[in-house]
Parts: sequence; C-alpha cells; structure tokens
Amino acid sequence: MSGRDEIDRAFGSDSQLRKRIHDAINATPQYGLLFDDIARYHLKSQANGNSEDGPASKKRKLANGSLSVTSTQTNQPREVILEARDISFSLPQRKKLHLGIAQYGTDINASTTTFAVYTRNPTTNEVETEVPIDQFAYALRLPVPEKATKQYNFCLLPKPDSNQSDPIIWTVNHGPLKSCHIPNPVLAKIASGPDHILETALDFVLKKAGISLTYPTADEFASATPESHRKSDKAYHVKAFRGSKDGFLFFLHNGIFFGFKKPLSFFAFEDVVSISYTSVLQRTFNLNIAYRTSDEPAIDMDAVQEVEFSMIDQADFPGIDAYIKRHGLQDASLAESRRAAKVKSAANGKSSIKQEDDDPDDTRTELEKAQQQLEDEEDEEEEDYDPGSDGESEGSGESDDDDEGYERPKAKAKGRDLVAEELGSEAEDVSVSEDEEEQGDDQGDEGDEEEDGLDAEGAEELDQDEQGFELGQHVQKHGFSAVAPAVHQSAWVPDEGMPDPEDDDQL
Repeated sequence: MSGRDEIDRAFGSDSQLRKRIHDAINATPQYGLLFDDIARYHLKSQANGNSEDGPASKKRKLANGSLSVTSTQTNQPREVILEARDISFSLPQRKKLHLGIAQYGTDINASTTTFAVYTRNPTTNEVETEVPIDQFAYALRLPVPEKATKQYNFCLLPKPDSNQSDPIIWTVNHGPLKSCHIPNPVLAKIASGPDHILETALDFVLKKAGISLTYPTADEFASATPESHRKSDKAYHVKAFRGSKDGFLFFLHNGIFFGFKKPLSFFAFEDVVSISYTSVLQRTFNLNIAYRTSDEPAIDMDAVQEVEFSMIDQADFPGIDAYIKRHGLQDASLAESRRAAKVKSAANGKSSIKQEDDDPDDTRTELEKAQQQLEDEEDEEEEDYDPGSDGESEGSGESDDDDEGYERPKAKAKGRDLVAEELGSEAEDVSVSEDEEEQGDDQGDEGDEEEDGLDAEGAEELDQDEQGFELGQHVQKHGFSAVAPAVHQSAWVPDEGMPDPEDDDQL
C-alpha cells in the first residue's frame, strides 16, 4: 500500500486536513516519509481503540459505556461518505457528537464494499466509536413521544452474537439537518431530499447489509389517544411500565419495541412464543410477552422467558388485540398455566364443584364450560338451602309451629265463652237490653247537664254515686267485673288542719 493511500485512510474523515498534508508533501517531498509514518501510527491506534496511549480520563469513559472502535477491513481504503455535525446521542453515552458513515472500498455499489457508522468528538476531532453496519440486526426510526417539537429517535440494535453489545440511539429534529455533508456524489444524488437526507442515506447503506430502516405506520398500529403535545399528530406508541421503569411500546411490522431507556427490548416475531393479557381492569391492563432466548428452531421451554408490561391504557386494547391477531401471535391468556386453582368449597357436607367428564365430543369453549359449571353450583345451593340454618329470618322459621298452636285452641273453643276467658275484667258490655240502653242514655244526658250547671265538687260526687250504683247493678246482673271510672278532683285540696279558703267563717 502506498503512502498516499495510508494517508487517505488515516485522515479520510477530515478532507481539509488530508488536502493540507498532500499539499505539504508536494511542497516538501523530503517530509513524505514522515507523514506516511504518522498515517500508519494513526491507523494502528484506531485499530487498537486508543486503549494504550489514550489519557486516563478517556480510558474511564470508554470503560463506562462509550463504544470502542471496532476493527474493520484494513485492506480497503476508507472514505467518509456522510457526516452530520452536532447530533444528540442518548446511548451509549449522552452527549453531542458528529455522526458519520464510512465506506471501505472504492465503489459504493460493489459487493465487496462495506460500511460502518462512526462518531467523532467535536472537541478533539477524534473518532470515538465505529461499528460495521453488518453488526446490527435492526434499525428503527421512531417518533419521540410527549415532545412539543417533533423529533425522531434512530435506534441501531446489535445482533446477539455481535462484538457490539450496546445499542446506539441518537435524536434529530424533524426537517433538514443543521449541518450535513455528503462528499460522495452517488450518495448525494440518492439522498437529495432536504428533509430526509439522513433517513435515505442510512437506509441505502443498511440494505447493503440486508437490513432496512423500520418506520411505524398507522396500518400496523396507532394509539387511540393522539400525541399529548401535538393533538393533530397520531401517536404510534402506548405508555407502559416494565417493573418500576416507564417507557413506550411500539408495535411495528417486524416486532414489538420497548424504549427508550436501558434496557431496551425488541421482540421479533420469530422470537415471540406467546402473548397474553393479565390484570384486565376497567382502565388498564397488562401485556405479557413470552419469548425465547436461543436461536434453536425447536422451542425449549427452559429457554423461554416472559416479560410483563403493566398499566397500559384500556383504550388501546382493541388496537393491540387486532395487531396480535393480524400477525398470528399466539394469545395465551386462557392457557392452562394461567388458570386459577380450583378450590373445592363444602356446603352441608357436600362438594359444590362437580368433576367434569372428559368428553371428546364436547365442542364448548372454556368460557362456556365455566359458565355452565357456575350455573350448576347455583342450582345445588338452591336445592341444599335450609331456612332454619340461617337463624330466625323475619319469623319464617316459626310459621309452622304457630299454625299448629292456632289449630289446637280452635278445636277446643266450641261451647266455651271465649270473650270471658280472653278479656276477663276488660270486657265491655256488648249485650245490653233496650231499657238499659235508654237508662244509660238518660244518665249520660243528666251527667252532661249536671256538669254544666253545678260546681265541680258537687258534679263529681253525683256522677260517682250514680255511675257507681248503675255499674253495680249491671255487674250483679251480667256477672262482669268493671273498672270504676277515675274520679275527677279539683285542682287544689287544702291539707288537714288548714282553713278552707272558700269558707268565710274559717278565715
């Protein structure tokens, strides 16, 4: 490899610096070998990830989450075909970096040409991360939820067996990038649209590695609730919790994604074993996804894990359920493992649950069988109901005894004077002769006249004598006992030995 090729590979990310080096070599050829040595040293440092000669602070940063530079094909010339400046990254570290795409090869359309994504520090102008495109399994471009300004998150998810362990996420605003340079004429022609330069260029190089950029669509899933800060925009996510961490679920054409906080999760359709609903309440429900962690074609239940996403809005249940059915994902909500244990309750010493017969011709669903079993239990409870077991219920338990008690006196009551036996001294005279009625009327009239004409003391004594006499005659004649009426006395009676205030002689 010539010295100029090494210089192009070493300083390909900075075209101006590379041009200055070539101009210096042309002006002073004696320093050409010196620049070649600098270029070789720079390439070697990139291949080693700057782990030996970098400062201590840089070493700690790489160990704490920054991505090291992955070794690429050193026998191919490196060319920067795109670089966007001041891009906000959230993973693997939260900072602003320059984002670029590097090409390894002379022809962008050649099958032997490979591509890599890299980040460069704006301050030191050094490449911090570089990962080949073929190390990623999925690439997503998702709208950032709950933001007043429309933004997009680009997520590059590595393969399970990749040397790259952490995903890469960066955020861009909707519309043209502030600073984006495409030195490659072929790529500049492909990504000519000002609003989607990064999407078009990234999708082009991803397809070279058999990957495509995934977008959410309303045909797959759209939330019933629009964006909270942009009511006119559709929301392609639902809010959920994974344990105590909140995040957003996206239902895409090739899988289900949960982000944007670590740990990110992407459940491809080929890895999903089953999906089920739990804790279905009036306003929320939980979504459980069982997925396999191995690449074996046969499902090993030991390699199947389940993750639960809770507190999903009930309004999004129809859309999620339609998405699951459309893609043929197994609904395990009524699986045997999720059924509650049958508890046999005893009522009057009898089991209230019937043993179901295994009828192979029974085509009823599990829900219909459960409904039939519930009806059978209610019928048994009605048949075994004992009114006396619940104590006295509004006197209904004593109705038979009371009826029997009434029948016996009725049989003995014939030929007996029940009025005299039952009422006794409180009986009223109901068989009075006509003379007695007339006499009683006359006495009543006389009592009224005397009470109006005489004073209180004389009227009370007369009334008492006449009534006492008449009542005595009546009792002797009919054999009834009567209670004498109460004697009305004056309001005040002088004590014994005290003068009467109405007697003038005593006063």
